[in-house]
Amino acid sequence: MIKVVFTYRTKEKDLPELMAKFVESGSNPEFHSEVSNQKIEMFKRTDGDDVYVVLDIYYASREDYEVRTTFERSQPKWNAIWFSDNLKHEEVSVEVFDVI
Repeated sequence: MIKVVFTYRTKEKDLPELMAKFVESGSNPEFHSEVSNQKIEMFKRTDGDDVYVVLDIYYASREDYEVRTTFERSQPKWNAIWFSDNLKHEEVSVEVFDVI
């Protein structure tokens, strides 16, 4: 099993918009795939006007993560949500860990 840690930074005033993106990503049937995660945990930390949101997503294997990522990136609507030019948040890092 692996854990993929996505860290995002946004301004406090833009946090509701970022949270809405997470909801849309998880609830839109167009984004459901055969390979999916096994568990998701979410955390936040505020530092002044900045809010950091950490999303821990667990997959059965690196291969499952790569298949899921390829599926996501093949979806124009997914790319519009997470990779458009007018985003108010920043993806600070993506880290992959083996669960031991």
